[in-house]
Amino acid sequence: MLTRKRQLAAKIEASEGVAEAPAAADAKLLIYNPKVSFDIAMFERNPARQSFSNIAKLPGKRPAALSYRLELRGSGVATVAPEWAKLLQACGFGVNQLKSMNIGAITNGSFQHGETITGGTSGAEGRVAISTANGSPNIYFVSISGTFESGEIITGEASSATATTSSAPTTVGNELKPISDNIPSLTQGSYEDGVRKLLKGCRGKVKLGFKSGEPVLLDFDFQGVEAGVADTAFLANVTYENTKPPVFLSALFSVDAYSAKVGEMDIDVGNTLAVRDDVNDPRGILSFAITGRNVIGSFNPEMVSCAAHDFHSKWFSGAEMVIDFTVGVTAGNKFRFYVPRAQYTKVDDEDRDGLSIAKSAFSLNGSLLYGDDELSILAF
Repeated sequence: MLTRKRQLAAKIEASEGVAEAPAAADAKLLIYNPKVSFDIAMFERNPARQSFSNIAKLPGKRPAALSYRLELRGSGVATVAPEWAKLLQACGFGVNQLKSMNIGAITNGSFQHGETITGGTSGAEGRVAISTANGSPNIYFVSISGTFESGEIITGEASSATATTSSAPTTVGNELKPISDNIPSLTQGSYEDGVRKLLKGCRGKVKLGFKSGEPVLLDFDFQGVEAGVADTAFLANVTYENTKPPVFLSALFSVDAYSAKVGEMDIDVGNTLAVRDDVNDPRGILSFAITGRNVIGSFNPEMVSCAAHDFHSKWFSGAEMVIDFTVGVTAGNKFRFYVPRAQYTKVDDEDRDGLSIAKSAFSLNGSLLYGDDELSILAF
């Protein structure tokens, strides 16, 4: 068998922990270095007797792990979520239709990320996807109820900001953001040159790696339950994703409105995974659950004067800052990453070919008012 001849299929489960039957439509992902590992509990049996010899062990619960890497790429159609969105859902992200409408001047400050806006005429409500200041020609939001109208005044619930709309809303893409409830589970099949290893009840962690001039890479680490190993042919007639991944260039990168010169960055969605024991299941486990998360990141900007960007005073004071950047420029293959409350947790002095580097670690904080708002990924 050849390690390069592999295929992955992933499908959201209709019932948690009940294995789905993967099909060609579930196997469109192009992945790197897939690896399945099993950690079957083996009960030791060494009763007192006349011999030192052990007797047969008893296999028990059957947890399994699956890891792989893939490139950040769009579906090719702005309003169609990327194929990997289902993987991010099983890592604790929700996927919502992203809408936009044109607005005039904003009064009373800015519309705030996560707050509810209400239409004065329509009574429609939406959740602001990106903080929006005066001068912006449009506002991005996720619909909550009703439909906004052109020519009405919208008001921010928390900020009291107001603006007059000058268009009807249009769907422009999808928003992916953390959630804490109703996180789906996955069935995943690793097809390995004639053998299929099936896992059910999968949930996981994800780390996003950004490097100048290269595609953004998503590293997934799933925990699930062994659901069968058998001789199985590859899924036939798979239509793989064919959009080319954008590279991390022309990113309009800013931290606290400063255009930092960054070469590398990572964001780690550090979910806490817990096994859901179930003696009614023949494998002893229903699934793995996400019971918490700690989202952190790091980057390596060049050190600059305090007047340009005061890394240390922001760290020492506990300041929270906006990190905002884009990857890609083509509709259907473009992403905006928005971190509303990044907080430095460590700043180290490093050298890169004679350049002074402020190697910085940061946490991605949520708000007290809304929560589930550490990070927004807009795919449009």
